[in-house]
Amino acid sequence: MTIVVSQHVRVAATPERVWEALTSPADLVRWYAPGCRWEIEALRVGASLRFFNTETDIQVATVEACLPPHRLTLRWIPDPALPSAQLLSSYVVRGDQHGSVVTLTQSGYESVPEAQRAMWIEADEGALPAIAASLVAHLGPPV
Repeated sequence: MTIVVSQHVRVAATPERVWEALTSPADLVRWYAPGCRWEIEALRVGASLRFFNTETDIQVATVEACLPPHRLTLRWIPDPALPSAQLLSSYVVRGDQHGSVVTLTQSGYESVPEAQRAMWIEADEGALPAIAASLVAHLGPPV
């Protein structure tokens, strides 16, 4: 059974603008984790990106899916001490007459050792609503 944590959010922005917010280091540093730097090698499957919690705490992800401006999936190794624990972060963007609906999904918890799994799921159940709220604050709520 696949364990998934997800969050849906509506924003007053086109899918193209949402895509920019999800993939531009200049946007990400403002809304995702303010002040935390991003390096994105390229927006193509197999490319890597780096998220700097600090200059010495760096998370690396690989692009698993990239269909601008509708889908971005990243494979993360959140804890270097557990290299077999890999999570997938997916962002699906669907435009409509009011802007866009963005679905944020985190999966891959089956790869996390059972002793830590519940803690990781609980952390993401708290994090995804906060990430979604930050995206709304950055792009604007629907009208």
